[in-house]
Amino acid sequence: MPGNRITEIHVKGLRALADVRLRLDGLTVLIGDNGSGKSSLIEACELLQRAASESFAEDVIRIHGGVGSLLRAGAEQLELGLVIALEGGFHERFEYSFALDRSGVILRELLEWVRGELDDGDAVIEQRVGIISREGGLYRSSSFRFLIDEKDVPPVERTIDPKRLALSSFGEFPPHWLMVEALAALRGIDVHLPFDTTARWVQRSRGQPSPLRGAATVEPAEALSRFGANLPNAWSALKNDFSEAHWRETMDYVRLGLGRDVESVNVRADPGGGSIALRLKYAGLDEQIPSFAISDGTLAYLAFVALYRLNTKKSLIAFDEPETHLHPELLQRVLGFFEAMAKERPVLLATHSDRLLDGLSDPARSVVLCELDERRATTLVRPDPDALRDWLTEYRGLGDVRGAGHAASILTRREGE
Repeated sequence: MPGNRITEIHVKGLRALADVRLRLDGLTVLIGDNGSGKSSLIEACELLQRAASESFAEDVIRIHGGVGSLLRAGAEQLELGLVIALEGGFHERFEYSFALDRSGVILRELLEWVRGELDDGDAVIEQRVGIISREGGLYRSSSFRFLIDEKDVPPVERTIDPKRLALSSFGEFPPHWLMVEALAALRGIDVHLPFDTTARWVQRSRGQPSPLRGAATVEPAEALSRFGANLPNAWSALKNDFSEAHWRETMDYVRLGLGRDVESVNVRADPGGGSIALRLKYAGLDEQIPSFAISDGTLAYLAFVALYRLNTKKSLIAFDEPETHLHPELLQRVLGFFEAMAKERPVLLATHSDRLLDGLSDPARSVVLCELDERRATTLVRPDPDALRDWLTEYRGLGDVRGAGHAASILTRREGE
């Protein structure tokens, strides 16, 4: 989906997120107290990614515990959606959203193509074309309408499972090009949580292996999977599927964080066959260090390098608490990766780290505070650029300002104002 950009996500009825619209532009960093909605916004991204799958209804139950466990107290439905700006389109975008009741039945589903033109007074006049228009529910028609194309062709009506999204019900060949674009946007959402670098002795004591520290079944890797489960395959791809120049640059990033004495990141075949494991080679050491003996922070950093270097097909990258396991200097290197990725696609981070905030190149644009109102519903607040600029004459960054207790005088602009 090159060129098209996710510019907004909206969520209604998900825990503290009673009704939230979050603008996405480059790097967005969520801060706030525990329970203020940061992780729920990350989970909303994951739910949107799963909406592109035919197994969405089953996944909501199997992975998220069902709609009932996601709903805000008193809410009767969960609504999720996003806005995509189309490449090269002047005031042109599409909007996709759906709403589920407590049992997972689709109440509404809408895919609209929004085209805007300037009038003589330079105001934008919008025209909306409904590609999918659906009203469902257990006691209502489960049919939906879509357009074959945009040239005065009457819409076609189809009947579909009331618990299945229309967008993802046509496999790889949906009947309208905008459905293809919407599916690509959803599938390109990449959601990560802290990498599982649990020490081997802890793994053995609890009987749960860490995917980063063990061998992985040999398979192709176009991106780093969640928790870094395919890390050996990701590094195998970096070493073998790209140019020599790409590999040298990748190793430069490794040495930038881990030191100039890192000779190489290698992958070794498991003697039992069918799997591979990671090895780290330092200059002056004859033996390579196996993944189970690499420190938590070093292993996490290698995962971040792989995430950065294998991210070309993503429409949105979201990461909850990237600071986990990282020394402050390594965290600044990783923040540089995220800021570089954000030049090509939106990146959404949720953090408690003041050091990460101090390293932001443009905190006035990036930071969003999640805070609870009197109904314990999330509101989104951005910094006032002028107030932030004044405080930064005395402090090294927004994290330093927050640590000194002055954040309230900076974070004053409600989202949408």
